[in-house]
Amino acid sequence: MMPLKWGILRVRLAHDDWSTLTGKFNNINVHVISSTPIPGKDRIIGIVEVSSDNIKMLKEFFNEVKRFHNIYRFEVIDSYSRRGRSIALVNIFTNFKGSITELVTYHDSYKYGEVMHGGFEDWTILTWMRPQDFLGVLRERAEVKSYTWLSVKDTSSRYARGALTGWELEVLNRAYELGYFDWPRRVNLGELANILGVNKATLSQELRIIIRKLALKELEGSRKSNLLP
Repeated sequence: MMPLKWGILRVRLAHDDWSTLTGKFNNINVHVISSTPIPGKDRIIGIVEVSSDNIKMLKEFFNEVKRFHNIYRFEVIDSYSRRGRSIALVNIFTNFKGSITELVTYHDSYKYGEVMHGGFEDWTILTWMRPQDFLGVLRERAEVKSYTWLSVKDTSSRYARGALTGWELEVLNRAYELGYFDWPRRVNLGELANILGVNKATLSQELRIIIRKLALKELEGSRKSNLLP
């Protein structure tokens, strides 16, 4: 029997967690920078970046999160503004038992990224489990709204010419919907990276690959139609 190789699962979840409050305050974006279980304790210590273009809404959001049933600490450790958005760096303690992080930790998987927006959590998970098996595990605690799966083959062929991968289509769709291609832009590269849960350099490379693939496809089609020599 061939050993199961790893893949990347990108999944949107909805469940009873403080992330649901981003649906009530839909101008809020949360990027989870780190979340680490504390050995011997039923706690996760996290560092999250919370941003909004409405400082009043940001403060109201913080007050509601502090009252949420599974929050033990919610402390702003730094705050600043960037391109008209108020941004806060927050130290947060939540439950480990019953969390999505617990499922990821105990099922041969590793969390690569997490963002919250509109009442949903968008996770990027590196896993050695079959996608349907892992989705079954996630459905024990959350509603799976959508997902994409990148196999080893998908990942290794990402630079190849041809169709966009599922992840590349997701990046392109979110960039278009959020106004990255508008003039002037409604969202910049750093903000888009936070929403997607990747770093700025990675997203810049992703967009270059996407544009290159689309350009090649268009040029090849034009040559076949004798529109280009």
